[in-house]
Amino acid sequence: MKRIEGFDFARALAILGMMLVNYKIVFTYGRIKYPILTRIVEALEGRAAAVFLILAGIGMGLMTKKSYDNQVKEQKNTQRVSLFKRAIFLFVLGMILYRVFDWSADILHYYGVYMILVLIFIYQKPDRLIKSILGVLLVSLLLQLVLDYSQGWDPTYNIYKNFFTLEGFSRHLLFNGYHPVFPWFAFILLGLYLSRKEFTQSTYKAWIIIGGSVALGLELISYLLIRTMPSSETMVYLLDTKPMNPSILYMFAASVWAIFFIGISLFISSKYENSKLIKAISATGKMALSHYVIHSIFILGIFETIDQLTYRDEIFVLILSFVVFIVMILFSNLWLKYFKRGPLELVMRRLS
Repeated sequence: MKRIEGFDFARALAILGMMLVNYKIVFTYGRIKYPILTRIVEALEGRAAAVFLILAGIGMGLMTKKSYDNQVKEQKNTQRVSLFKRAIFLFVLGMILYRVFDWSADILHYYGVYMILVLIFIYQKPDRLIKSILGVLLVSLLLQLVLDYSQGWDPTYNIYKNFFTLEGFSRHLLFNGYHPVFPWFAFILLGLYLSRKEFTQSTYKAWIIIGGSVALGLELISYLLIRTMPSSETMVYLLDTKPMNPSILYMFAASVWAIFFIGISLFISSKYENSKLIKAISATGKMALSHYVIHSIFILGIFETIDQLTYRDEIFVLILSFVVFIVMILFSNLWLKYFKRGPLELVMRRLS
C-alpha cells in the first residue's frame, strides 16, 4: 500500500509538540515566567503523545490491511511475529533510555507493551474494536476509583519510587505511570479502528469538523463542571482533561483533538502534495523513532554536560524546540537521500 504522506506530516508536527512539552518540563522546573507561553505548551501536554499513539495504531492497521482483507492465516502469523519482534526492540530500547540515560518520561517501553497487546486485537472487526476501547476505559475508571493514583510518586510527580520492583513496575506500567496501559492503550485501538476506514478528502474534512467541534465541546464541559459543581479534588480527578491523571474525559478530549489534528494534516498534505516544504517536514515524520531518541538523549545530554540542565525560561524552550526541529528536518532529508528509513528504523526493520 502506498505510504500516506499526511500521516508522516502529522507525526513530524507532533514531534515538535512533544519537544515543547518535554523541554518545558526539563528546563523550567515548573516555574512560570511567561504565563501565555506556559498555557500554550500545557495545552499540548498529553495531546502530542495521543497523536503518536493513534498514528501508531493506524500504521499497524495499514501494515496488516492486506492480510486482514484476505484472511490468510500464514500471512497473519508472519505479521504477528514481525510486530512481536518490533515490540521487544522498542521495549528494550525504552528500558535502556530509562535506566542508562535516566529518561524517566520514556514512552518506548510502553509502546513495546502496547504492540504485544495489540496482537490480540489486530484482526478484530471494527465493532469489536469499539467494544474493546470502551472496555479499556471502563477498567481504567474502576482502577482510578479504587486505587491511589499518587502511590509511588514523590510530591512533585517527577520521581517514581521502586520502579525496578515487580509491584512498582507493574503499577507504573498499568495504572499511574506517564502513559499507563489503562487507559492509554485505547489510543492504539482507536488508531487501529480508524485504519479500517477509507481515507478520502471527505474523511479528512469530517475528522476536522467533527473532531474540532467535539473537542471544544468536551473541554467546555470539563471547565464548566469543575467550576459549577461542589469544589473537591475528586471532581478535578475525574473531570479534568489533563493527562495526569488520565480521566475518561481526558481520553475522549485527547482522542478527538488528535483526530482533528490528523485530519488537518492529511488535508494540507493532500492539497499541497507538491509543496517542497510539506515534503521536507513529512520526511521528518518518517524518522520519528530516531528523532525521539535524539531529542531526549543527544540534545538533553549536551545541556547536562554543559551545565547540569540549569533553569531556563519558556522563551528558551520555544527557541530550542524550533531550532532542533529545523535541524531534524535538514538531517531527515539528507539521510533519506541515501537510505529508505531512519537509523533506528533501519535497525528495527532488520531485526524484525
